[in-house]
Amino acid sequence: MEREAKKIGSEIIKSVEEMKANGNVLVVSPALKVAEKTDKLEEPAAVPVKKAKQKMKEADELKKEIEQRTAELQKCLAELERKKKLSENRVQFIDVMDKLEKAEDELSQEEDFNTVLYKLKFCQGNSYRDDDTFSISNRLIIVEFIHFIRGKITEKIQEIEAQLIA
Repeated sequence: MEREAKKIGSEIIKSVEEMKANGNVLVVSPALKVAEKTDKLEEPAAVPVKKAKQKMKEADELKKEIEQRTAELQKCLAELERKKKLSENRVQFIDVMDKLEKAEDELSQEEDFNTVLYKLKFCQGNSYRDDDTFSISNRLIIVEFIHFIRGKITEKIQEIEAQLIA
């Protein structure tokens, strides 16, 4: 056991001398010194200063780069989430447009002044049930209302598409 300890100690000392010869500066702790009386080596705490500083600098640069890329990814993710919400709104508007178009087609086939197919109902928003304040069943007013709403929805869809493209 003592023989192995001496062999390891001599190899460490040889490595330290080679590093000194190559110009690497070492921080040597007192633990590296060999105790002559016991012929045992204590645990070394030597660290090349240049390499340590260089590695710390590289680690700091990598950390900054990671933080920067993480911030960019968070920004992209927020933008993607915003566009996803816009796309969902666009799909809802298109569904309403299809329903309004279908209603308009059905109303154009009817010839009565008042229609039984559709009604515009106005009710109070805070009521528990659909208690009508009043309703309109005039076919011409309903068709005009559908044209107006379709125009507004078309404008909104165009705004959303412009935001999605940008």
